[in-house]
Amino acid sequence: MSYRPARKSGVSRVAVATAAATVLIASLTAAPANAVSSDPNLFCDLPGQRLAISPISGLKEGEPVTWRSTVKGTKPTTFTGEYIGKLDNALGTDAAGKPRDLLLVKLDGDIVNGTSGSLAAGVWAGASGSPVYDADGALLGAVSYGFSSLPDNVAGVTPAAYMKAIGALPASKTLSPSQTQTVERMADEKSTARRSSTLRRIEPVRVTIGTSASDLDDATDRLSERIPGFRGAVAGGLAVPGGENRAADYPIVVGGNIAMSYGYGAVTEASVGTVTAICGTEVFAYGHPGSGNSALSASIHGASAARIVPDSAGSYKMVSAIGRVKGKLLDDRTAGIRGKLGVPAPTIEIRTTSAYGTLKNTTVTKVSEPGFIPGAAYAQMGNEAVRMLDNVQKGSARVEWTITYQRADGATATLKNVNRYASPSELPYYVGDGVANDVAALQSNPFEDVRILSVNVLTRFEADYRAAAFSGVQMLKSGRWVTVDSGSVLKAARGGSYSFRTVLAPAPGAKKVTEYAPFTVTVPKDVRSTYQVELFAPDADDEFGGEGPDPRSFAQFVAGLDDNYRSDVITRETWYTSTAGPRKAGEATIVAPTVLIGNGASAFLRFEVPATR
Repeated sequence: MSYRPARKSGVSRVAVATAAATVLIASLTAAPANAVSSDPNLFCDLPGQRLAISPISGLKEGEPVTWRSTVKGTKPTTFTGEYIGKLDNALGTDAAGKPRDLLLVKLDGDIVNGTSGSLAAGVWAGASGSPVYDADGALLGAVSYGFSSLPDNVAGVTPAAYMKAIGALPASKTLSPSQTQTVERMADEKSTARRSSTLRRIEPVRVTIGTSASDLDDATDRLSERIPGFRGAVAGGLAVPGGENRAADYPIVVGGNIAMSYGYGAVTEASVGTVTAICGTEVFAYGHPGSGNSALSASIHGASAARIVPDSAGSYKMVSAIGRVKGKLLDDRTAGIRGKLGVPAPTIEIRTTSAYGTLKNTTVTKVSEPGFIPGAAYAQMGNEAVRMLDNVQKGSARVEWTITYQRADGATATLKNVNRYASPSELPYYVGDGVANDVAALQSNPFEDVRILSVNVLTRFEADYRAAAFSGVQMLKSGRWVTVDSGSVLKAARGGSYSFRTVLAPAPGAKKVTEYAPFTVTVPKDVRSTYQVELFAPDADDEFGGEGPDPRSFAQFVAGLDDNYRSDVITRETWYTSTAGPRKAGEATIVAPTVLIGNGASAFLRFEVPATR
């Protein structure tokens, strides 16, 4: 058996919600934006976009502020608030060792504070990046951090100067007792035993379409466990209901919504926050990291808000739709994200063509981040099963996939595989396993860097659960199929061909139809006396691979992937001693029309030929 990557322990997933916690303070050098002003007092000095930076040293407690955020649709609303102080060095130090402070503002507004007819939402997930201005209209910074798990109107603000430099800031920092007391005093709230003492990001909201965020996370984690070296990528933030409208050209404006996606289409994976500033074609948002990894490739989109949902576990922005692509991500740093309007991030297509009965159609996901391709392929296939069968449990499918990739030397190659899947209760959770495993394995192979260029999948779905057990063999004699017991000795002629079929009995709970897989036995002309044939059904352990020697080259690695586990194949082994003396052996496969239960069943046939004269 050829090598297939064996299972391993451990999970490796780049989650936007957690990856920033691993970013080391001062480990990144500042990455100045090209369009921003060289004047330290200005964020932007371009005509029509001139924006001053409010100096931290000049702020006074009780000073009125305004802030902008979008609560419905795409048009920002201006709210009022109050500057109530700062936490010295709460955001650590920059690469030069200079301390970075966190500003504190008390935010007002009907949604934050509530009304007689609505609950108080506090500062909601999705508000991160909302710009805050002083009385003169200069930019203080972006709403970005919170201090309580309950609805609260006090927020931490990342200063504008830090965002302008796209510096290195921690995602989470434990507050000292004195800092906690400062927050409570400035917010005019009393400390309780249940109060959190952690500075936490005000999360963007995570919008996952075509699957659920939890299912996508689980699939990515399973791939990391199965495939050595694979590191998947998913969006982060608070998972919320959301929609998509790729035809909608939602604007990206200061105080408006901005979505950062790793893929969009049949499966969309994005986080949505708020735009802090725009200078030229450069967009600044969040005020905290997305993933904290600028190497990940993402597109940026406009988005429309449905409403702000008050929730005692954490209020959030519900996103009615993510719109068309507006540009790409340039930087994902600890002080925020920076994107560029215009040309989108390069993408590859995951194209699935699915058939059920006479119905046949195609869906596409465009993926910019390579680490998201396996998870997106898995999710898209699961969604295809639900979409075509209108059933979240039972069904069967024959899946054929082609992965086109580019090798390190620039050469283009393809990997093609096929398999069958069936389940009485969980087909959507199995049907994408094969293609996702192959993509992840190619990406994480130990021999050379591989870039996935496209993924194409053809699937034929059936509504019934079709699965069978290998239960016997029949031989065609005089036009009739006759059962042949395992171990039978059959008279045969050298060079003769004989028709057989395997008998496939329906598995428990499967469609009650006995099925057959035909095969022909041709007795070699150089058989000395006996020709032996043994048939093996799949074994449950075969699926996990890991047998045979480890590959020593990329070619051997790909050969192992090409020899993928098939749930619909019976292995046929033959051996005999030739008239010339050497022992000869061979192996072939019999493809069944249904999934075979991995019970390891087998059958043995012995063909005897007349003695040579």
